Amino acid sequence: MKLKKVSQVADQQSFNDIIAQAPVAMSLLRGYDLVIESANGIMLEVWGKDKRIINQPLADALPELKGQPFISLLHDVYHTGVPHRGHEAMVYLVRNHITETCYFNFVYQPVTDAAGKISGVMVVATEVTDQVNSRRKSEDAEERMRLAAEATGLGTWDLDLQTGNIIHSPRLAEIFGRKSNAVIGHQELRNIIHPQDLPVIIKAFDKALQTGIYFYEARVIWPDGTLHWIRTTGKVLYNEDHVPLRMLGTLIDITEQKQILDKLQKSEENLRLATQAAELGTFDMDLINRNLIWDKRCRELFGITTEVPVNYDKTFLTGLHPDDREKTDNAVNRAFNKELSNGEYDVEYRTIGIDDKKLRWIRAKGKVLFNDNDVPLRFIGTVLDITENKINEIKKNDFIAMASHELKTPLTSLKAYIQLLLAKAGSTGDTFLLNALQKSEKQINKMTKLIYGFLDLSKLETGKLQLIRERFDMNALIEEIVADNLPIAQSHHIIFEARQPVYVNADREKIGRVINNFINNAIKYSPKTTDINISLDMGSDYVKLLVKDKGIGIKIKDQQNIFERFYRVEDASTIGFSGFGIGLYLSAEIIELHKGSIGVNSSKGNGAEFYFTIPV
Repeated sequence: MKLKKVSQVADQQSFNDIIAQAPVAMSLLRGYDLVIESANGIMLEVWGKDKRIINQPLADALPELKGQPFISLLHDVYHTGVPHRGHEAMVYLVRNHITETCYFNFVYQPVTDAAGKISGVMVVATEVTDQVNSRRKSEDAEERMRLAAEATGLGTWDLDLQTGNIIHSPRLAEIFGRKSNAVIGHQELRNIIHPQDLPVIIKAFDKALQTGIYFYEARVIWPDGTLHWIRTTGKVLYNEDHVPLRMLGTLIDITEQKQILDKLQKSEENLRLATQAAELGTFDMDLINRNLIWDKRCRELFGITTEVPVNYDKTFLTGLHPDDREKTDNAVNRAFNKELSNGEYDVEYRTIGIDDKKLRWIRAKGKVLFNDNDVPLRFIGTVLDITENKINEIKKNDFIAMASHELKTPLTSLKAYIQLLLAKAGSTGDTFLLNALQKSEKQINKMTKLIYGFLDLSKLETGKLQLIRERFDMNALIEEIVADNLPIAQSHHIIFEARQPVYVNADREKIGRVINNFINNAIKYSPKTTDINISLDMGSDYVKLLVKDKGIGIKIKDQQNIFERFYRVEDASTIGFSGFGIGLYLSAEIIELHKGSIGVNSSKGNGAEFYFTIPV
């Protein structure tokens, strides 16, 4: 609004009436102090005041203007006589006791008296707060959309369906293999599409005109000849007659996702073929409701002939042989403890077919997946029918047990004869004969231990190795075993300091075998004249025995397998050491029967600490 200078003042009442009836906010400020002479209702509403401010200086009526530029601007107009216009100027006003941020278009127009002297300033204002806020919200939304598109690698486009013109973002040009500053037309974009995928795009475009939704995935050919995948999502805008006017949307490069998906599909197919070839069954356990997903082969191995839902407690545990349920359930629960097992699951058990009642031997291997807090999320794995191998193994163990049993009698007689000859050779003074007989007895003792080891192995694997528990003092047992080993350990120092009695309820003879195995290994694999330290610690509900040597040590990779059946460390440091690799395996199984734990701490060249714990 352009106001001319007022060269003369009309009738004051008439002038005030004009201000009061004006359709915009108006007020008249008199003198240097800018006293409010008049203000219409619209201006009072803008200021958030009532008529009581009339005849007050503006600075007193609106104290919130202090520190803002408007009083100073009014003074400039009053002194210079030059009008001042503001556009979308921001001002803080107190309205309804609340400080608000407002925006105005305004004019400060000087007013003169009859003598032509400036006597005041006319203020005309229009509030545009809503328009400014709406525009800024729109701009903020556009900026957020732009930033989101850039962050996610999205290209954006806007197609005029009437003219065929397209506006696109720089990112879209990059997705099509062009420089970001390239401008690409709609038809050119279509020409970049792989010819085999062009019908897909045409069909999606025609469908979008009908439904309003535009979507497709297709391949594009870059100028360098490489192939890339894109995904487009769009929306059609119509006029009131449902004539399509514009289509706008986003586009993203999905080449990497497609490659990963392709590799995953190939891996899944290879896995499917491998499991079929190996006759493996697969399982996947929901750890929330304990339901299981079994494939066809897994169901066969549990004798299930229907597609009934499978549950861990009602199906899996029920389908196990009664003697294997507790052991298998413990193995599963151990796998759920990351600290104990790192999620690894490996167990053999028997199943009794739920429908066919057939007995099968199963080898199951699995892995538990954990979240960042080590809480188990998923349990997956495979199962394999090992019935035939187990039957052959049982037959082999039966043969070993029978052979070992048959060897015991002549070996016992041979040992008795050697001992008689030793007694007589001692009185003859024939040192050669005495030495030869002592060596013979030593070899017979080795053979005896070996035969008893095989007997224990066969009993263990047929489930016939039983514990005979009794209450005894561990200190006394250790001292007894140390004394028995002194003749063969004269080149080493076996150190054990007995304390107060430590009583346990266990199989004394079998625990003795474990301790003896630890000591024999320490003697075998450590240099002469070195110490072998034995310690016994008592906890609140357990006892721990540890045998420490200064021998050749064990590599980390061998420590993971050393308690497995027939496993022997094979490297330059073990050449010349005899053994079948069953001593530590039997020791581990004996400790497991006692519901204890067994382990080793070692590093190559730094000796080894073998230990076990059993409940008191």
